[in-house]
Amino acid sequence: MDLSPQHTSYSAISAGDRIKKSPRWDNDEGVAATVGTIMALLVFLAFMGIFTNQFVPVWMSDNESSHMSTAIEQFINLKSSIDISISNYPNSLVAPSPIYVPITLSSAGIPVFAGPTAGILVLSPNMLTSKTNFNLSYIWTTDGVRAYTIDERNDGHTGGYLELYCPNRYFVEQKIIYEAGAVILNQSDGEFILAGPQLSVKNVGLVSSPDLVVKMTQVSIEGTNKTIGGTGSKGVTAELQFADSVPYQNNFTNSSDDLSITIMSKHGIAWKNYFNRTLEGSGLVYDTNYHITSALIPTGNSESNYYTVTITIHNVKIFDHTRAMVTLSIGELGMI
Repeated sequence: MDLSPQHTSYSAISAGDRIKKSPRWDNDEGVAATVGTIMALLVFLAFMGIFTNQFVPVWMSDNESSHMSTAIEQFINLKSSIDISISNYPNSLVAPSPIYVPITLSSAGIPVFAGPTAGILVLSPNMLTSKTNFNLSYIWTTDGVRAYTIDERNDGHTGGYLELYCPNRYFVEQKIIYEAGAVILNQSDGEFILAGPQLSVKNVGLVSSPDLVVKMTQVSIEGTNKTIGGTGSKGVTAELQFADSVPYQNNFTNSSDDLSITIMSKHGIAWKNYFNRTLEGSGLVYDTNYHITSALIPTGNSESNYYTVTITIHNVKIFDHTRAMVTLSIGELGMI
C-alpha cells in the first residue's frame, strides 16, 4: 500500500515546479487603456464633425449647382429642338417629329451623410385660363379706318409653361421655366431670360423716320396638366402640331401701326427686362420707338403673383408673325 502523500499541484511529468498563478490585474494599465479608447473616439468624432459641418455642405452645394447647370442645359436643348422644328416645318401634311428630352429632377447626394435633393416638374398647358397668357395685337389705321387687326381672337394668343422647381438645401433655390418660346431662370434675388423667343427687329428706314420689320414666333403649349416630383430623371416629349407664318405689310402712309405684346405671367419682370434689352440692342429708343409699362401689377389672386406687362413697338411696317402649337407630355423615362 502506497502511503506517499498526494499533491494536486504536481503531475507525472512535472519536475517539481508549481503551476504559475495568473498575474494580478494592474489598475494603472486598465485606466490607460480606457482613456486611450475615449481619446480615439473623441478624435474620430471631431473629424466626423468637421466633415459633416464643413465638407458635406460644400460637397452638396457643388452637387446642387452642377444639377442646376445640367437642368438648364436640358431646357435649352428642349427649346432649341422645338425652334428647329418650327423653322423646318414644311406643311401640315407631314406627321410631327417627336422630340424627347430627359429632365433631371434631383441633384446627387452623399451616401450615408446626405440624400439627393428632390425636384418638382410641372406642366401647365394653355387650356388653363389662369396660367401664362401671351397676347399680341397688331393694328394699323388710315384716316381713322381700321385696316387690319390681329389679336387674341385670331391667333394672337398663346400660353402654357413647363417648370422645374428645385428647392435646393445648400445652393440657392431656383426655378427653370419654358414659356412662350423662352427659357427663364428664377431665384430669390431675381429672374432672367436665358434664351429668348424667336424675335427679330430691324429698321429698314431712316433713323428719323423708322420703318420697322418685326419677325416673331409665338409658341403655345398644349397637353394635360401634370405635376411629378421626386428624384432621378423624367422624360419630356414634345410634338409640333402646326406652325403657320403670315406676313403683314402696312403700305399706308401717315398711318398708325403699333405692335402691342401683352404678357400675363409670374415672370413679368424677366419679360420686361428682356424686351427692353433686346429692343435697345436693335437700335430702338425707349419712349420714341417703343414703350413698356413701368408698373407690373399682380392680376387675380395675389397668391398666384401673376403680372401684366405690355410692350408697344411703334412704326411697324412689316410684321412676319408665326404661331406654333406644341404638345408636351411628361412622365417616367420610357413611359411617356
